[in-house]
Amino acid sequence: MYSNLQLTHEAYQQAMGAQTANINAMRDRLIRTFWRLRAASQRQRFWERLTGRPSLLLDLNEEKAKTAVTTRHHEGIQTISLNRIVGSEGRQNDFDANFRPRQANGRDRWVSVALMRALGKSLPPVSLVLLGDAYFVRDGHHRISVARARGELDIEAEVIRWQTA
Repeated sequence: MYSNLQLTHEAYQQAMGAQTANINAMRDRLIRTFWRLRAASQRQRFWERLTGRPSLLLDLNEEKAKTAVTTRHHEGIQTISLNRIVGSEGRQNDFDANFRPRQANGRDRWVSVALMRALGKSLPPVSLVLLGDAYFVRDGHHRISVARARGELDIEAEVIRWQTA
């Protein structure tokens, strides 16, 4: 009986070793993906400087200053098209308009979110503000960036609608 238990333990150890190797390889691929996305963002930034047409995320605070927000309503959790998310609350310099990372210091967070998604783990909904017909990210920038990089079309979000006069 002990020998069967020992074989089972050895098989478990081998499986765990193989799983760890697979996860490490996956992490390496995701790191390379992050750097490719960041390089594309940097090329876009260079092109923007040449043409004078920036492609930045809208700033929620700037948009709010242009309008009179009268009330705020919790709209609940909804499925939102990623293309309708066009701005950010406070992080508009960390991602470009396509939610590609602009800053290298977000790599570890981006890779961990991407790894969780690649392993099929569910993540909490992002937090969005709906102002007019545009969505702005309060929380979940990396989740949105990863979803876009994966070719996903929509994302689960907790939405707060800001009504304007």
